[in-house]
Amino acid sequence: MWVALVRWWVIVLGGALLGAGLVLHAQVALAHHSREQVQSVFFLWRGIGQLTFVFQDDTTKMALWLNEVPDEVLVESDRGAWTLVVIGVVLAVTAFFIHPKTKKKPKRA
Repeated sequence: MWVALVRWWVIVLGGALLGAGLVLHAQVALAHHSREQVQSVFFLWRGIGQLTFVFQDDTTKMALWLNEVPDEVLVESDRGAWTLVVIGVVLAVTAFFIHPKTKKKPKRA
């Protein structure tokens, strides 16, 4: 019984880590896209947007804020996402190799 419970929890933990890694990948992709959009805007309009930051809508604020995030942070976040995905997959696959002990039947003569 305990083996089945441990196996179930390993699958759940692996799935949660895999899902968290995929969500982090999506967030990093969104950050890259937002940065590209902000950097493609004429520098004067970008400056006006930063000066009037308080009056901007939430999407514009997020894009302007993500433009200030250093590249190293996005690279490390991407590495973290890959780590979560790999560990989640390994745990989920490993769970299928966890089996309860089976009692050997005596051989008939």
